[in-house]
Amino acid sequence: MVTLSDIRPLLHIARIFGCGLYVVGEDDIVTMKYSAFYTAFFTLLYGTVCVTNFYALTKEDALGPRLLALTVARTGLSYTCVFVDIALTSWYEWKVRAALSQLRVFDRATKYKEHAKTYTVRYISWILSFVIMAFWSTAGYLTFRCEPKDPLFNGLTYAFINTTLSMQLLRFISLSFLLRERFRRLCEILLLPEDGKIMVVDRSARQLRLQEVWWLHSCLANATELINSVYGVQLLLWIAGGSFNTLTRIYTINEHTSLSTFLIARETMMVSACATNLLLITTVCHSIAGQANHVGKIAFSPSSAIVAKRNFAQDYGVDAATYFQLHKVHFFAAFGLILIDLPLLLSITSGITTYLVILHTANS
Repeated sequence: MVTLSDIRPLLHIARIFGCGLYVVGEDDIVTMKYSAFYTAFFTLLYGTVCVTNFYALTKEDALGPRLLALTVARTGLSYTCVFVDIALTSWYEWKVRAALSQLRVFDRATKYKEHAKTYTVRYISWILSFVIMAFWSTAGYLTFRCEPKDPLFNGLTYAFINTTLSMQLLRFISLSFLLRERFRRLCEILLLPEDGKIMVVDRSARQLRLQEVWWLHSCLANATELINSVYGVQLLLWIAGGSFNTLTRIYTINEHTSLSTFLIARETMMVSACATNLLLITTVCHSIAGQANHVGKIAFSPSSAIVAKRNFAQDYGVDAATYFQLHKVHFFAAFGLILIDLPLLLSITSGITTYLVILHTANS
């Protein structure tokens, strides 16, 4: 079982990079004192780095026109992701707090925290944060070794901006993980034990009626919609940026034979990171939707403790069945334009492959 305090290390380290300027408590977040000042500071910092970066690109003459255009587009996408996330997470902080409030309602109703005894997730949060910083520090060093102009500035920029992007993404994934674990807990509560003895079902399940299951699922579904509404634009930008970076960097490696070893190593790291980000986004969103939509199937299945104990007519069975059938949980990007699930990853992969073939054929 995972609580907000388990992912606190990751959220606190992300705060160093301007990602989520709030204090994380046991089960809620509180806006930092002088948060407006810190937000303005990080916006000015990233804005200064962005302007300097684009100014340096205008003086670049070592890159060809095509490679320079790709670099400008990738840089623009990266900074757009950073600025949009800072702006929207600051503006919609109340939505994150409202989502956490829904989770607290679920926790109290199911005695969720009585089962949250492990510190494994907390240790993973610490380790993952330092692994990310080490990974992008290595990419920054490779950039320092392969860039002919302004190597120190480019190396620091690569390390700092990409670490910020990764922390922004991990903050979304960590909040989503809280949702997934509670949907999974609700599924566990509803299932009978394998031996079929109702008397040994978890105590939290014995007091649940079908209407209460409906209510608990609605609390978690509302929290999911709130989190999704905060990160809808960022999800679109992360998917677009990851896809474009993967496509253009593979193209660069394949079509340019005179690249240095350091540059090839850096581009390979970037491709692996972007592919991992795309895999994480689609897998996490698909997993949460699957767990959420599985609740209704369990509630009306023969293996459900609720079905075994209660009368449907008394528990508003028809209304509950209609709710679970019509209220499917999904993650969307760009306010409902793109459904995020595993088939989307297949579409992205096939699109990247198609464009690589087209570009290779055009150059042959």
